[in-house]
Amino acid sequence: MFRRLEKEKKRTKNDVNWDKFSFSYKNEEIKIVLDSVYPFKPPKLIMNEHDHIDWFLKKYIEITFLKKFSIKNDCICCHTIICKWVPTFTIDQIIDEYKLYYDTYEILKIMQEFYKKQFFDDLVYEKIFLYIYI
Repeated sequence: MFRRLEKEKKRTKNDVNWDKFSFSYKNEEIKIVLDSVYPFKPPKLIMNEHDHIDWFLKKYIEITFLKKFSIKNDCICCHTIICKWVPTFTIDQIIDEYKLYYDTYEILKIMQEFYKKQFFDDLVYEKIFLYIYI
């Protein structure tokens, strides 16, 4: 495991604190928890004392909102690198995926809140969301 981590440290493009096994993204501190059998088992990302998948699920995006505007949002439970883990994946790839999901969920959350204000007709919202999301 240690040789593998040394190689990953040299190749990483993310700003990882390898002493604490953590990284920061948009003012959130995320811990990287490794099992003794890493890389054969994926690491966990812990945010605010919650597994990152649980944390994303709590960022509630209404299904009706997504369907209304035909927004395709992959479920983090089903489409994460952790679920399809193979030993060739790296911590860097998990961090990249985390950032992608984080940004996507933040955009969707903002879009949903914006829609709830009901300033415009649905067609206008649809055009705005297509522009922002795609």
